[in-house]
Order: sequence, then structure tokens, then C-alpha cells
Amino acid sequence: MSQPVRLPITLLLLLLGWWLGAVPVLTADPQERTFTVIVHNRQVAPDAKVIRVQQGDTVTLRWISDETVALHLHGYDIATLVKAGVPTALRFTAHATGRFPISAHGFGAQAYGTAQSETPIVYVEVLPR
Repeated sequence: MSQPVRLPITLLLLLLGWWLGAVPVLTADPQERTFTVIVHNRQVAPDAKVIRVQQGDTVTLRWISDETVALHLHGYDIATLVKAGVPTALRFTAHATGRFPISAHGFGAQAYGTAQSETPIVYVEVLPR
């Protein structure tokens, strides 16, 4: 009669240990993640405005734009110049968690100079692993 009681107690202890952080939650290993982001008329399609990855992932953002644009990934301090019609890769390891904007620091001729303004066009969300 003591065996039926043993299973619920074991489950209760495992749940309590997980809740207290004593039992690690298993997640997948870091992955290589590649996304293609198309900028058309200085905008990105609504379904591409948020890119979600997990901490530790190696991320490649493949940019294609109809106009030259200077891009900056805030929080990681990575910048790149995407020339019109030339696919350009922005690659990084997602080490910091949070929500990070990728801003356009200039389009066309202003992409080559000092940006006076910045417009977030995509957000990268790095979720904890």
C-alpha cells in the first residue's frame, strides 16, 4: 500500500525542485539561424518586423534592399551598409537577451554620411535558453 503514495511524493519533489531551480530545464543546443529581410520602399513586411532567436544562437540576417541603407543593430553595436540590390549578411552570436532594434541610419545618399536620425525597421528578440 505504500507504493501508490511514493509516486505522487516523487512527482511533488521533482516539481518543487524544478520550481526552486534545483532541476535544470532542458533546452535545445544553440543553432545556426538565417533570416532574409527585404527592405522595399524603406519598409519591411509586417511578418518580418520581429526576428526571434534564442541566446547562444548564431544569427545571420541576409539583407536585400531596393535602396542603399546604413543599418545598426543596437545592443550589439554592429553596423553594416546594404547597397541597393546587393545581398548583404549581418552575422552575430546572440549572447545578450532582450529586444534590440535594427535601425536605418540613412537611406540613399545619407547612408554614406553621418546619420541625423534613425528609424527602427526590425527588432531582434533574443530569448533566454
